[in-house]
Amino acid sequence: MYLLLMTLKTASMIFATVVLLYTVVLAFVCPKLRSKDKKAAPVILCVLPLLGGIVHFLIYGTSAFFNFFYLYILVLVPLINLLPGKKKVLVGLKSAVSALASVAVCIVFLFDFLGAPIIHNFTRMSYTQSFRKMLQTMEKEYCLNSWKKIDYGFLLNEYLPKVEEAEKNKDEAAYAAVITEVTYRFFDSHVYVQMGEEVYENVMSRMAGNDYGFSMVKLDDGSVIAVLVESENCRIYEKPCDLKGIHDGTRIISWDGQDIDEAISKVECISPFMQFPVKSNEDFFRPAFLAGKGGDTVEVTFIDDNGNEKKARLEKLGNYSDRLPGVFIEFLQLHNYNPNFETYMIDDKCGYMLIRAEHYDTLKDNIAVLKEGYYPELTEFYAGKIEELKSKGMEYLVIDIRNNAGGYDNVAGALASLFTTEKKHLCAFGYEDAQGYHITENEYIFPDGRYKDLPVAVLVNAQCVSAGDGMAKFLGDCDNVTLMGITSSGGVNQNNGGLIYLTKNISVSYPIALTLSSEGVPLIDTDNTRESRIPLEVKIPFTKEMALKMNVTDGEDPQLDYAVRYLENRGKAPA
Repeated sequence: MYLLLMTLKTASMIFATVVLLYTVVLAFVCPKLRSKDKKAAPVILCVLPLLGGIVHFLIYGTSAFFNFFYLYILVLVPLINLLPGKKKVLVGLKSAVSALASVAVCIVFLFDFLGAPIIHNFTRMSYTQSFRKMLQTMEKEYCLNSWKKIDYGFLLNEYLPKVEEAEKNKDEAAYAAVITEVTYRFFDSHVYVQMGEEVYENVMSRMAGNDYGFSMVKLDDGSVIAVLVESENCRIYEKPCDLKGIHDGTRIISWDGQDIDEAISKVECISPFMQFPVKSNEDFFRPAFLAGKGGDTVEVTFIDDNGNEKKARLEKLGNYSDRLPGVFIEFLQLHNYNPNFETYMIDDKCGYMLIRAEHYDTLKDNIAVLKEGYYPELTEFYAGKIEELKSKGMEYLVIDIRNNAGGYDNVAGALASLFTTEKKHLCAFGYEDAQGYHITENEYIFPDGRYKDLPVAVLVNAQCVSAGDGMAKFLGDCDNVTLMGITSSGGVNQNNGGLIYLTKNISVSYPIALTLSSEGVPLIDTDNTRESRIPLEVKIPFTKEMALKMNVTDGEDPQLDYAVRYLENRGKAPA
């Protein structure tokens, strides 16, 4: 199947190569035809690639235009030969420019398109037709169907009536909301919906629910407390809000007549901005999603400052889509916008390295893939960063990969090589057929071991995904490294590659190329049990004190503080 998909992708690459060769030949032919006073022939010959480009555009549609932008520039290059100018020098110059430009643009297109997705365009279909076609396509192409036991019959029967309703009402946002629910059922952060801004805001408003003036989180001791309470620290509405004694840290014990734990258990964290492959990570955020569930009013039971049980009926203040993102900003530390590979000293003994994504140099990253993951230049880059910190007195290191967006696994392997003296398996690529999974290529961690004795703590969270998940695993497997966080990492590591356009404003991405372990099963990704396959060595305690510190964006980072104190205590949990 993967080879078939690549054949479909290769068709556009072959077309680009043919246009390139055609344009180069045309650069020699056009001047000769003009010298023989054949005016019509050059025009026809120069326009033919453009006609081919128009046919290609009609197949893929306007939604995919930017995926083929350089290809469409390429088919215009032969028209340079038709520019005014009959003098021999100008004719030769036009020919040379067209030939050189076609070579340059074709190279750019091919290099850019190597990492581009397999595209399917269903935008000319009705909602119901495109929905059926999407499920049929993903059933054939999604690389984790058997691993996750995806039930396409259930998805069709469960959601087709909602799609039909959206189609009946000509409601594109309703259709996008249905697709968001469907992709949620895959429990895969690489299966997600992309939407136009207006549609996204509409869907977000529908799914978030009502805002009653605060959100909620659940602590390790089982208690649920209010956070992001409407106050001077978290002001969303201009008018004062009467929360009847509820403030940051107030314990909530029931929601709209239901015991709080029972109410939380019924909530699904369906949203267009985040997926939860690992069930325990979704459990962490369920209380935050519950805080938007209710009608014009909700009855909340809480424990007041004197320890007494109180009830309050709260009116909705507006849409919860304004407050819900704040939970992710605060509790995932999404307000850290520092640059990739940034390093500095936290104190006189502890160094810090931030890795936001596994991207160093796109060309070199790809070359390292061809060399089985061998990436000595990047290993030296990391070593230089560490040596600089050691020159400032560093005795131990925190590597922060929270909210890591992914990239190339070999970029993670190059760092892990500094902490091991053994050649280790990094990842494999392959395919699945009726007989199971098959490995076709392997990548490795090539040992360097310079810092195998350096104490290292690696911070992760639920938004550490893809090659970020890979980095969590590869570093966590090193003896001197301790993997820690409030939640585990995201639980995804496959290669994206499929893209379906459903409407002008709605598309779905999904992985089609398998990344496998040395045992020949999907690497890192959760199966249908949704259990993390990269367990934390140290679970950072999520206490009321920590929650309240994380609740205010003032530069505090209690998770980082915990990691530093853990290293100071030589691997013992801070008091």
